[in-house]
Amino acid sequence: MSNLFSPNKFLSEIKGSRGPAKSSLFLVKILPPPIFSRLTVNKLADYIEPLSLLCEAAEMPGKSFATESVKIYGPVYHVPYLATYQNITLTFINTNSHKEKLFFDLWMNSIISPSTNNVRFPKGNDSGYLSRIEVAQYSSDSSFEREIYKVKLIDAFPTSIAPQQLSWADDAFQRMSVSFLYQTYEIVPDSELSDTYIKQQGVTSPSFPPNFNPSEPWFFINIFYQMRL
Repeated sequence: MSNLFSPNKFLSEIKGSRGPAKSSLFLVKILPPPIFSRLTVNKLADYIEPLSLLCEAAEMPGKSFATESVKIYGPVYHVPYLATYQNITLTFINTNSHKEKLFFDLWMNSIISPSTNNVRFPKGNDSGYLSRIEVAQYSSDSSFEREIYKVKLIDAFPTSIAPQQLSWADDAFQRMSVSFLYQTYEIVPDSELSDTYIKQQGVTSPSFPPNFNPSEPWFFINIFYQMRL
C-alpha cells in the first residue's frame, strides 16, 4: 500500500511520460470563415496570420454529458443521452493597427447584420460564417516543436467580444477576449507519439482501419483491447 505514495514511483511515472505538460506551450490557428473569401488573398493574410502570434491565452475544449435518471429496479442509475461542448475563450494582444479587433467585428457582423438585425443562415451562400479553430499543445522536453495533443473545433463562430477597459492609470498592453461556440471537436491523431508510447510500454503497435476517427468511442476501445493482447 505504501508503494502507491512513493515519491520515487511518482517521479518514475513523470519521467516515463517525458515530464509534465506545460500550459504555456500552445498554438492556436483560426481558419477564416467562407464569408471572408471575398477579401483578396493579401488582405486576408494580413488579418489571419498575426492571430496565432498574438493569441496570449487559450483553452482546450471541454465536454460533458446530459444524463437522465432511470430506475427499473433497485438504485437509480444515470443514462447519458446528449453530449454538450463548453465554449472556449481566446485572449489576444491588440496592436496599434487594431486588425485583430476589426477581424472579429467583421466576423460577428456576418452573423447578424448590424444594419438589418437579420440572422443569417450559418451555411448559406451569402453568409458562411462557420469556421474551424485548431488548438495544439507542444512538448516541454527537448523536442519542443512536437505536438503532443491537438484538437479541431468544427463549425466554430464567435459569440462575444468582451469589453476592453481603457484607463489613464494603466499603461499595460491592451487585450481582447473572444468567446467561441462550436458544434463538436475532433482529436487529431499523432501516430508518432502513439507509436513511441506503445514501444515504451513493451507492447505491439495496434493496427487501425485506414479511415479511423479518433473521436469515435470504438477507436479507444480498440486501442485498449489490442494493447492487452
